[in-house]
Amino acid sequence: MGVKRYSNLSLLPSEIIEWEILPRVPVKSVIKFKSVCKSWNLLISNNPDFIKSHLDLNPNNDSLILMGGQNKKWVHDNDSLLQCYTEIIGSINGLVCFYNWHDDYEGYEIAIWNPATKQCLTDIPNLPTRHQNRELERDDYFGFGFDPVANDFKVIYAIFIEEQPLVGEIYSCNHRCWRKITPSNFLFRGCVYMRPMPVTSSTGSPYWLIMQSNGKNSRLTVISFDVQNENFILLPEVGSIDRKQGQASVLMTFRDSIAVIIYDWTMFLTKSVDLYVLNERCSGWSKTSIGPVIGKEPTLPSWGQHLFQCFKNDDILFVSSGHQLNCVNLKTHAIKSLGKDRKLCRIVHGCAYSESLVFIKGMEHFNEKEDEVGIFFLRSLEAPAN
Repeated sequence: MGVKRYSNLSLLPSEIIEWEILPRVPVKSVIKFKSVCKSWNLLISNNPDFIKSHLDLNPNNDSLILMGGQNKKWVHDNDSLLQCYTEIIGSINGLVCFYNWHDDYEGYEIAIWNPATKQCLTDIPNLPTRHQNRELERDDYFGFGFDPVANDFKVIYAIFIEEQPLVGEIYSCNHRCWRKITPSNFLFRGCVYMRPMPVTSSTGSPYWLIMQSNGKNSRLTVISFDVQNENFILLPEVGSIDRKQGQASVLMTFRDSIAVIIYDWTMFLTKSVDLYVLNERCSGWSKTSIGPVIGKEPTLPSWGQHLFQCFKNDDILFVSSGHQLNCVNLKTHAIKSLGKDRKLCRIVHGCAYSESLVFIKGMEHFNEKEDEVGIFFLRSLEAPAN
């Protein structure tokens, strides 16, 4: 008589498999399980509790999404090839928001994309552009945020004009419409740092880095947008930089917090950097000086380093003057060379990214061509692979 053999997995209750095991499986693998049975397909695709649980437990959550500086081509199943200029607005909960600015200047085409599930929301009504020439100085900017109370992703379109209140419009994915934002209770002064683009915090609010010229030095401030209450907030001054002396600044996420780094771009590896980390509860900045970084390998030029973003393991991504892509760890000062890749040498900005199953009603399949559009995903060297 033959003996039946059962795997340990087959003896587990379905609730354990579906709610304790599957939420811990990386996105690309769990998507394949949709074909196991109809109930799993519905669970993985449409159950908001499962999707949230998977987002919270996702082990593969330390990545960056980067974009180069050339015109891009996006392909959508229902559209012909689009020739346009593309910018990333921000990323949160595995969704990436970007806008296309077409050569005919008819307006901004905005979309929200989930790279892991290859789905995209493209039916957001276009916004008319205020500028007919991309080379001219702009006064309108975008942000991407999430309202956890309403479970609503929102796109912010803000207009920053000197000595005037901030105004703009906001798009709610729940209500599927644009509406006016109440003008800010403060006047805008300065100019927006265009590189990198606004940063979205882990709590769902977008932030813009502002530079105000003040004689020899330029003061740095930050403006945020409260996505839940839909109002602009002017944060306390961060610090100042002397651009004539080679100082630069970058807004980024650091250990799930908003941070500003002030550094000497000509001598980044041999001088200390000032790290300002935001406490969102009290809207205050805490300052720490780090470095100097003393790197022996690889040998890099001591001038011309441009910082972009930070992984959760404290590795900061930067590009050296020779288009060498590197990471430097702020705790250990260790430098890791990521190679000299022609595709990555024209990076203009990037933001933190984590894979997810998050879905917005109205999303459709999106056939992206990453190599063509200039978008690249870079995983932390310590993050687990799928």
